Amino acid sequence: MRWTTVLLIIIVYSASLWAEGNGGFAGSYLRIGLGARGISMGNAQVASPDNGLGFFYNPAGLPFLNQRQVNLSYSFLSLDRRFNYIGFATPIRPSAGIALGWIYSGVKDISAYNSSGVRTGEISHGLHAFYFSFGLEFLKNRLSIGLSAKYLLEKLSGPDGSFDYTGKGLGGDVGIFFKAFSWLALGYQIKDINGKLESNSDKIFERGMTIVNRFPLSNRLGLYAVSPWRWLRLAYDFEWSNKGEKAHHIGLEARVPMAALRVGYDKDHFTVGGGVEIKTGFGIHALLDYGFTSSIIDEGASHIFTWTFLF
Repeated sequence: MRWTTVLLIIIVYSASLWAEGNGGFAGSYLRIGLGARGISMGNAQVASPDNGLGFFYNPAGLPFLNQRQVNLSYSFLSLDRRFNYIGFATPIRPSAGIALGWIYSGVKDISAYNSSGVRTGEISHGLHAFYFSFGLEFLKNRLSIGLSAKYLLEKLSGPDGSFDYTGKGLGGDVGIFFKAFSWLALGYQIKDINGKLESNSDKIFERGMTIVNRFPLSNRLGLYAVSPWRWLRLAYDFEWSNKGEKAHHIGLEARVPMAALRVGYDKDHFTVGGGVEIKTGFGIHALLDYGFTSSIIDEGASHIFTWTFLF
């Protein structure tokens, strides 16, 4: 009853939340979330980062990885959008871990027209983030700190090279992970430190200028708790930023041998998903996870698939 009461209070409060938010600011593709597990749990992952994609939410979880792993994520999105990831993560014994990864988000085959309404070709737009993350454990199985450095790149190309817009930048994340009890973990992350895309429009306009699009500086504080029923876990994150964003993220995960079911609430919409473990030969086994997120502003639902290969 205590767990049910607490959960109901959180859900009711989340539903009544209103905030200005980060909408309209640069870097939105790094605020979507990463991987089917995280997204299906409402992006409440800052205190549950001990997996190959956990560096995105909190790089301090990397020392708690059990095996090397390759992670692939593909999203089926509406409006011809794309959001994909490929990466590698590994523990470094006895007390560290690293992750390398590439996030790609973009839209291709956008029709271009001239002032007379004649179609002139296609425009493509792509956003990239190349990550290097490192985590170090300070207290055995209790406390760790992690850092992520990321190279940011934006490309906008016109038909037949008619124009080429490029934005570049660097950013960083810092995370802390603390396991208070065997059933309770706490996490904190500050995200997009100095994150920005800087570009020059000389190649597009006759009188170009330098443009700097800064990312909002975001913070997350959260918990991950194992309920008295060991198969049921609760995750909760509170997020705020220097642009007025305030949001609650809630996730529930039910684990059984070789499978999991998940539901979540992410700011203003519900999510759901699950996963299965697949045994393979040659000492490798795989995890296949699926996440579904409902339409936010009538743009259509999204389906996310993530494959993790452990060896």
